[in-house]
Amino acid sequence: MSDANVFLGRRLPSRGFEAASLVFMSPAGLLLFALFLAPVGYSFYLGLTNLQLIGPNSVNFHFTGLFNVQAMLRDREFYHSLWVTLLFVVGSGAIGSTAGGLALAMLIQKGHRVLGGVVGGAAMLACTLPPVTVAVMWKATTIADGIFPFLLGMPKVEVLYTYPMTVVSVANVWWLCGLSMLMFSAALRNISNEMIEAAIMERATSIQRFFRIILPSLRPTIVTSALLMCLLSFGNFTLVFLMTGGGPANATNILPLYSYMQGFTFHRLAFGAMLGNVIVLMSALLGLSFVLISSYSARRQSTLTKLGSSDE
Repeated sequence: MSDANVFLGRRLPSRGFEAASLVFMSPAGLLLFALFLAPVGYSFYLGLTNLQLIGPNSVNFHFTGLFNVQAMLRDREFYHSLWVTLLFVVGSGAIGSTAGGLALAMLIQKGHRVLGGVVGGAAMLACTLPPVTVAVMWKATTIADGIFPFLLGMPKVEVLYTYPMTVVSVANVWWLCGLSMLMFSAALRNISNEMIEAAIMERATSIQRFFRIILPSLRPTIVTSALLMCLLSFGNFTLVFLMTGGGPANATNILPLYSYMQGFTFHRLAFGAMLGNVIVLMSALLGLSFVLISSYSARRQSTLTKLGSSDE
């Protein structure tokens, strides 16, 4: 073994904690505290008070302990809203947007070049539109005399209010799948052509190649896309609010919308803050899952690379 290989194979000594690094980290730490930690902490405090938007408790509010927590746990609409939120986030975010992005990416890679470019460009245009534009466009095309009722042969039927959760979820998928498509397009380029050609020589069908080669290779990207789409769907308040306002009959009353209505429609700011705290905790769990799964995937990929290098 040459001296160069010995030198490259040595592991550099790890450096311990240096107090001077705190000086360089302090501006970012102050911004994180001022713009995130302090507002979130204050929101948790408000959730434990009797603060109201109007009335005597709008100024002279006080600490009430777990009263809002108990009221939330006794509220049937909270559980309904939680269930609707999970359906919206998992159905349109984790499943719909991820599957749509994968399908578009494979269409661009395997399909006609011009057709793939047009479809990919349209998907990218959709994900760059503001939520207000997406909501207005989908509402206009799904109400009576809109494009979708006309195509379904029911021009006078309110498709949006007949199938509210389905329409809102499809609109969310339409808005997010362009971003998922970008992630899968990059991942598909990293799949070895030699593996695909070897499978073709072994007379593997396209379905077998997809489930035994392509899909396992895309597993880290699938997990990353699903978690990211869930996080983006959690914050998609504008789309649901403008399309349905949570109706009809609370069919699309997701947690962010329910929190807004409790705080600014029914003037229960403290209870609305408590519902917002639930959203923060759910988003934090998703974010933590994203970090843990990403780090696990990175370690697993590094281990596989080292094993492959040692075999050579």
